Amino acid sequence: MVHPPQSKAGMKMQTIDSLAAAVDRSEQLKVQIFIVRHGQTRENAMRIIQGHLNTNLNEEGIRQSRRCGEALRKITFDAIWSSDLNRCIQTRDNALNSHLERLPDSRIHTTELLRERGFGDVEGYDYKTVVRTLRENNLTWEMVGESTKAFQVRLLKAWDEVISEARINHLQRVIIISHGGAISSLVHTLIKRRGFSLSDHISTAVISSLVNTSITIVNVALRKDGTVLKGEVVEFNNAYHLKRPEKGEGSIEEEIVDNF
Repeated sequence: MVHPPQSKAGMKMQTIDSLAAAVDRSEQLKVQIFIVRHGQTRENAMRIIQGHLNTNLNEEGIRQSRRCGEALRKITFDAIWSSDLNRCIQTRDNALNSHLERLPDSRIHTTELLRERGFGDVEGYDYKTVVRTLRENNLTWEMVGESTKAFQVRLLKAWDEVISEARINHLQRVIIISHGGAISSLVHTLIKRRGFSLSDHISTAVISSLVNTSITIVNVALRKDGTVLKGEVVEFNNAYHLKRPEKGEGSIEEEIVDNF
């Protein structure tokens, strides 16, 4: 059983509705980016390395996606971006059906730029077997798939496309459906390479594995020329929508499944 990350002062995870603040347009264009990890797949449950494999949601993943959709039901999104892999598209379709019906096709995007990190020849094998094989052959993860640098560059390119569309079209709120490793890597990269900050209740120590269909939120303020004035990660790995009240305050029924 896992529990939501808490603040330094013991703050409990907030509901998504309470985090979807109104956007003030008085001086700068302010954009709120929601980032959702896809629902569970059979491979997630079996700890199989997926990477660029085009896997599908299992029954649990579909259920998680629908519960995520309930959490997002009252929030208005001006654009939807998704990895082009099935598990993300299926999460999008199950969670955001009403949003998809409302938005024009020009505001619904799928792109390979938002894919998980590619793991090359070890995709399709279980995690323990891969770790043992790498150790026996004096190999590292960096040697068998997409390099960390290439992965980060790809994710930043996707991010910049999202922000560019928001700036040009004056969008208030955008949602991205991606993968666990991609989301954690993107957040780390925005902090280290773009100077984004973390809200006080988020520790850098928790920016790692994510619960399936968890929600991360990034607020961005842009200058009139489109450059970023300020970026802040205001929530990370929020899975409040998976909480079962009978389990007690703040408890979540799903365990974190590794990001691959």
